[in-house]
Amino acid sequence: MVYLVLLQKDLRQFDNPALYHAVRRQKQVIVVYVMEKRLGLTSKWWLCRSLQTFFEELDPFWIPVLYLDNSDKISELLEYLSKYIEIERIHSNGLDFELPDDYDEIHDSFQPNLIFKPEDMIKEYKIFTPFWKSIRANCSPVKPLPIPEYSRKNYVDLEFDEYIDLPKMDDSDRWNQMDQYWKIGEKAAQERFESFVKTKLSDYDHGRDFFCEDGTSKLSPHLRFGEISARQIYERLNTKSTERFCSELGWREFAYHVNRYHPDMTKIPLNPKYRDFWPEFNDDHLEAWKTGNTGFPVIDAAMRDISTTGWMHNRLRMLVASFLVKNLLIPWQLGEEWFYEHLVDADPAINPFSWQWVAGCGTDSVPYFRIFNPMLQGEKFDSKGIYVRKWLPEFADFPLKQNIHQYIIKQPQLCPKNYPKPIIDFKSSRERTLSTFKNIVAPKVIQLKKPRLV
Repeated sequence: MVYLVLLQKDLRQFDNPALYHAVRRQKQVIVVYVMEKRLGLTSKWWLCRSLQTFFEELDPFWIPVLYLDNSDKISELLEYLSKYIEIERIHSNGLDFELPDDYDEIHDSFQPNLIFKPEDMIKEYKIFTPFWKSIRANCSPVKPLPIPEYSRKNYVDLEFDEYIDLPKMDDSDRWNQMDQYWKIGEKAAQERFESFVKTKLSDYDHGRDFFCEDGTSKLSPHLRFGEISARQIYERLNTKSTERFCSELGWREFAYHVNRYHPDMTKIPLNPKYRDFWPEFNDDHLEAWKTGNTGFPVIDAAMRDISTTGWMHNRLRMLVASFLVKNLLIPWQLGEEWFYEHLVDADPAINPFSWQWVAGCGTDSVPYFRIFNPMLQGEKFDSKGIYVRKWLPEFADFPLKQNIHQYIIKQPQLCPKNYPKPIIDFKSSRERTLSTFKNIVAPKVIQLKKPRLV
């Protein structure tokens, strides 16, 4: 009799409910990782390395890890396993697919990697602040579970011929280069968390905004693949002095809360008046944005950063998203898709939720007239141009005493010859956007007349 643990994300041993409860039954255990329905290419690179690490960590405890590359094949997998074993229970921490009906009675779905139980919020919230206040006041955070105590009874003495090949990426310069920027796996996540607490947390409220410095935790990809528990982080840091950081975890909870009610928000704006909006756009502008050749240094540096490292500072994410949607008038869905392919932490709930927030079409979004100014943001959070010079070699010889962000407006003659000129006039684009968004009309709601009683 075998306990089957189906995982999507949750590549950790500490506070992994499905794994913990399976192991503690003192039964044989098999772990199966099932590929998510939506996974970006760069996220897949992370997954490949994380899954290999997870496999190696479980191997000494006699627990095999199998891999299913498509959730549509789940019936095929269960039929295959049934030839060799008798499945007593199936455990998971939440899946993006349904199990065959005949397995419902033996399936236990445990808490996903969230701080609070989603079902404890009995109504939909559309604004973050009321949501976060309510859930903290009325719901109890779930306590983290310890690492399972493995025994020889968990051992499955079988050699599987199929489902044993873990996913791999094609060998390329990009993936080889990415290795220098990241350490992957549960151990690396715990080390990063401890380092953040000791060296950056005390200045987080201030340092988190400066993209020229390394003031953030960079835990997002570890949370994305469940290499670290959100509950562990919250339990450790839930104090008045760390309120700001905990609210970032709350924003993550809110994104999943909204996604629970709107699973189609990847494509459909949460605000209905934006559903049939978006004028025609310039394809060359979209390409310039993707490749970091817009002529706006902060935008281009951020876009070249993400293409190299698979990550981008949160303030820069807001900047480049605002620029695409509100200056170039390009549909936010195209930006969301591009981010999803290029971010190591591209999350199926958080990525579209955040894009709708910036685009102004979400439930709790920045207003249409809030348009980030990349020149002013650069001056404020990268005053010496450290970040820009790091990612734009064209500015290596730019005079140190000159304002690298304002040359576009004040001193265009300083533009390096090998750097593109701005693809738009920022002021004009802002005025166009304000006029365009202001005139969006909400769809009419037809009120049906009540029937007369006769």
